[in-house]
Amino acid sequence: MKLDKDFIFGASTNAFQIEGARNLGGRTDSIWDEFTKRCFHIPPAGKNDREINSIAISADFYHKYQTDIRIMKRLGLNGLVYNIDWTRIFSKNSQEVNWEGIKFYDNVFATLRANNIKPIPILFHWDTPMWAELQGGFENRAILEWFQGYVATVFKYLGKYTDVWFVNDENSTFTLDGYLSDYLPPGKNSKEGFARAIHHLNLCTALTKIEFEKAKVAGNVSAQALLGIDHDWSPGIPYRIEDEKACQEYNLWFKNFFLDPNLKGTYPPVFQQWLAMQGLSDIIQSGDMELLKNNCVDLIGWNYYRPAYISRDDYQEKQGEMQITSKTFFVKGFKQVFPKENVRYTSWNWIIDPTMLGPGAQALWAEYQKPLMIVENGLGAFDDKSGELILDYNRAEYLSLHFAEVKKAIAQGVKFIGYSLWTYCDIFSPSGGYRKDYGLVAVDFNSPNKTRMPKLSYVWYQRLINSGGENLAHDDHDTLQQLLKDELSTWDFWYQ
Repeated sequence: MKLDKDFIFGASTNAFQIEGARNLGGRTDSIWDEFTKRCFHIPPAGKNDREINSIAISADFYHKYQTDIRIMKRLGLNGLVYNIDWTRIFSKNSQEVNWEGIKFYDNVFATLRANNIKPIPILFHWDTPMWAELQGGFENRAILEWFQGYVATVFKYLGKYTDVWFVNDENSTFTLDGYLSDYLPPGKNSKEGFARAIHHLNLCTALTKIEFEKAKVAGNVSAQALLGIDHDWSPGIPYRIEDEKACQEYNLWFKNFFLDPNLKGTYPPVFQQWLAMQGLSDIIQSGDMELLKNNCVDLIGWNYYRPAYISRDDYQEKQGEMQITSKTFFVKGFKQVFPKENVRYTSWNWIIDPTMLGPGAQALWAEYQKPLMIVENGLGAFDDKSGELILDYNRAEYLSLHFAEVKKAIAQGVKFIGYSLWTYCDIFSPSGGYRKDYGLVAVDFNSPNKTRMPKLSYVWYQRLINSGGENLAHDDHDTLQQLLKDELSTWDFWYQ
């Protein structure tokens, strides 16, 4: 089945992971700048321990975006999902626009458009400006006004470039790991902080929808433009028959709790019950639910990497049964387990299983009746970069198996508008630093020029795009190697 000509074949990336130039162009620090400086840690080489490294330069997209866009055009992309940086646009406070930041994104988006690549901006991805965090960040209700002013400015000056937008990326990971633990910044370890942050994020989305509609009326955004939210739900699989109820509870929290507020304008009753148990009666204020109900968004972005095996939280694992330690959550009744038997894992202990992408897409489509887009799907690995060719067969296989599930879902009636893999080039990973490779294009982080080179997965995706999504082959190793050799023969300084 050849996909519609308007189908988006994209790649996704994120400002604080690729951009560099952290204090150039008038920019100041975000919570990620502070976190990587304070928690800097380099474990022994080759281990899949977490590396927290400097993001001061990263892949230096700030200076190399023209080179990167040449590579994207050569690859055949017609979309780039880019998580832009609030701090680059409002560097000092909520009132003063940093025009150098607007100019930078205007240049990037104009260059993308000139190369027939649609910019698909995400307005927020975990990187609260430090000036906002010092005033309470997402725990402070004043952030609603700050965020509304930010998105209104973006729509006014950059809205002309695209008709697909997302408000946020992975609110679940940001709030669970940044407010209920200290794994991510701001590292609050606070149930109250979590509740305030997630509710304020949801209200920010509703306010963004208001500004989006205003921008349409003003002619700054296309009247047909879509605004979505992007969520990283891992569909639950009952580990045993007796775990079905636990799995349903997991999906209620990890699907509905994070999607319903901005797609239906409601919270599942379990959240209200949890707030009452915590004695948090002032989180949801008068008028909040009306704001959510009246300003639902148009589109679901979905970051699918893996499913989640779910058991009851009282299940006692047998010795040697699990790949890694089970994961418990802030609510009781279920936990995530990682069985060894008949389950594949990446070198970073992430499950490899595309089979829940189709059923998950069907569930999202059936419940919300909103178009979908895969915004992230990719393989983090230790790529072997010691030879002339970077032969990441494992990544090509992973992507092929998952894209096949997208096509099946489309054939079954799910309205997918596009697929955007994670990620275009190697970047800083919050869970693995620079040792966890995700890109189709390698970056030599030891080079002063951050030299780019294509991997085998690059030519795999190039061929898939050129075939309109039909050529899913990934195990024709000799052909892919030859394609990579041919690509490298003309990979001159314009692409490095």
